[in-house]
Amino acid sequence: MMLSTATRISLFYVTLHACQGIHLPGMQAWYQAQGVTPAQLGALGFITILARVLTNPSVGSWVDRNGQARAMTIALSWVTVAVHALNLWGEGFTVLLVIAVAFTVVRSPVGPLGDTIAVTTCQRERIDFGRVRFWGSVGFMVFVIAGGPLIDHFGVGSVPLLALPLFMLTVLGAYALPRDAVVPRANRPQAPVRFLLRQPIFMLFLAASSFAQASHAVLYAFSTLHWNAVGLNQTLIGWLWGVSTTIELAVFWWSRPLVARATPATMLALGSLATLPRWGLHAFATEFWSFVALQLLHAGTFAITYLGALQFIARQLPASHAASAQTLNAGANALLMGLAMWVLGPVYAAYGGRAYLAMAVLGVIATAASLWLRRLTDGAHSS
Repeated sequence: MMLSTATRISLFYVTLHACQGIHLPGMQAWYQAQGVTPAQLGALGFITILARVLTNPSVGSWVDRNGQARAMTIALSWVTVAVHALNLWGEGFTVLLVIAVAFTVVRSPVGPLGDTIAVTTCQRERIDFGRVRFWGSVGFMVFVIAGGPLIDHFGVGSVPLLALPLFMLTVLGAYALPRDAVVPRANRPQAPVRFLLRQPIFMLFLAASSFAQASHAVLYAFSTLHWNAVGLNQTLIGWLWGVSTTIELAVFWWSRPLVARATPATMLALGSLATLPRWGLHAFATEFWSFVALQLLHAGTFAITYLGALQFIARQLPASHAASAQTLNAGANALLMGLAMWVLGPVYAAYGGRAYLAMAVLGVIATAASLWLRRLTDGAHSS
């Protein structure tokens, strides 16, 4: 049976994000159970992300110059499975750090490369991108909710084993990707990364996108520890991740009018503004239902800024530079995220949830950069 293009892309996204449902919240607790301290956890986050920043643009540049996004996505997905499996035998912070660095280097380009194929294909075939990306959030939500009870039942030590078969499914998702729209060889750039980094508008875009996404650093690195500290078990924590993913699902499913009417810079600005109440109030919340309400703001802080960034790359940049732009954006997001994790590890250890106030500051910077980008790009289109 022949699958439609939309179905093939949806399969990629559902498998790409399903594994994160267990890996993202569960590995925080797993590292802690292996004796990794909050300060070491912050350092691990920074070092792995620095490795990602140094290697991802090379992958994107190679793809733009050779037109092999799908083949590279498949290859990296296979290697990701092998590297993740090493956690089953790893012991000691140094060994776990080496495994984490290797995992990040091979896993992190998979999403941006898949985005490049998906956005290009959806534009060409007039497919609603939000509705195929929707299924990635479904995969995450199902396994983040199911993962909590599974981890509570089998113990924190089971996290790497529980995630392993889901990473194997990601390989199948990569094979499901349609053949990407190959840029004619004569039009392929020789130095796409260098070209992009010389464009002031692109650098401003990176600032807007990166500060918005980096404002999630405390959530991604320490939320499980924080929620445990205020009395929530893994099952309730799974439901909190499920709430944020549900609202993310709603944004993706009904995003078409927003994408059609709002410019990319406007979407970035709207999403950045949502960081201010989300993190400012998160610093003082202690009750489960307060966290539920704040998780609803994930619609802006993640979903709308994510869509705005993808649309900026699709609308403002040449298609021949798309893979480089996607990996540069992902790398810049990760670099700021890692810096925040590293710096705020000791802050979280000392002050707990008050560390979220620093995330609100990053949101202020993202908002300012987004509004400046909006003034420059939207003004150019209207003139």
